[in-house]
Amino acid sequence: MFRKFGQSLPVKISKVDLPTKPRFPYVRFSDWLTYLVEHDEMQHLTGTANLSDMQRSLSVFWERYRCCHPDHEVYHRDIPCEMVIPVAWHGDEGRGHKKKQIMILSTHGVLGKGSRGDDTSDRLRLNMLGNTFLSHFLFSVMPINLYQDSPESFFKMLEIQAEEFKTLFNHGIVIRGQRYYVACLGCKGDAPWLAKSGRFDRAFTRRPTRATARNPCQGICHQCLAGKEDWECDVPFEELGSAFPAWLNTMGVLKAFTAPSPLLEIPFDHGGNDHGEGFWKFDLFHNWHLGLGKNFISSAVCVIMELLMPMSLDETWQFLTRDFLDYCSRCHESPYHKKLSGSLFGVECSFKDCPEGGWSKGDFTRLLHRWFEDFCSRKVIGHTQDPFYLKCVAWSR
Repeated sequence: MFRKFGQSLPVKISKVDLPTKPRFPYVRFSDWLTYLVEHDEMQHLTGTANLSDMQRSLSVFWERYRCCHPDHEVYHRDIPCEMVIPVAWHGDEGRGHKKKQIMILSTHGVLGKGSRGDDTSDRLRLNMLGNTFLSHFLFSVMPINLYQDSPESFFKMLEIQAEEFKTLFNHGIVIRGQRYYVACLGCKGDAPWLAKSGRFDRAFTRRPTRATARNPCQGICHQCLAGKEDWECDVPFEELGSAFPAWLNTMGVLKAFTAPSPLLEIPFDHGGNDHGEGFWKFDLFHNWHLGLGKNFISSAVCVIMELLMPMSLDETWQFLTRDFLDYCSRCHESPYHKKLSGSLFGVECSFKDCPEGGWSKGDFTRLLHRWFEDFCSRKVIGHTQDPFYLKCVAWSR
């Protein structure tokens, strides 16, 4: 159907025999890269389609990247940095037919169209704008029945991708007479994906669920020992407000895996004091928009509600809802939830409960932050000098 209406791309589909399925289809990134170069569509991978502009951007990128990662292998090889394309590998377990899990693996460029915070100056732009259909290049889609009882199939796909990234970094690929190199800077995704692809023994999915347990928690983070209960000192994973939390000094102290992931074959930054765990990157979208950000904005809204008294609680929620919908109308935003309520903010029973966002869309966290900043500029700043309220305003920005 896609071919019939001219909506398919002439990109080669490769096949591999998995323990659970023969001739399983996937798309090599080198075939994606070949298509983009030959059809002058490199702006979807590097932010610019022109070769000279791309070389200039990549030279600046790697010059600046050296400041943070001087031990990356790109600086210790005879490779022209202006032809090395930085990418990230992304994994996410979504829902497919009949709500069953489906593993989606893809690659995207680090550079792109920019972000909403970009100005008109000539600088490197992040890959945060635009439809991900155009900037994420699919590697494979695996239904859960292929890997749930056979992790060998899942790790076989990781081996294939790791080997290709290794080849593209060491030898590159010649397209139109020009040799292109690819450097995968890291693997990103939500906490379950990081734990699964990294074979980590310490993961957030193994966090304590009760006050005492027969077996001590081994930790909830692959980069530090936060939450590890049998360590020589107490390392609480809830410690977030301090500038020097206890877990900060445990970064890279203990290896987070027993058997290494195939992805560690990819050339990356071996500096620092970790054992390769740094290759797995925390995703801002999941950690903030679906994590801490939800808790913060829920608490901040509930705190600011005190300023709106002596209105009743129901009247306060109604007032906030009207203001929120008015903001969405003025700023052309489409709210996923059209009513702000105690149940949505996790305080349905009592404000003695710790506020906790009850929404599942990460973009709703972003929208609430934008509205809250606008609301505070009109209703809080200039109406109170209480440092507690003003701190909520400052942290929301």
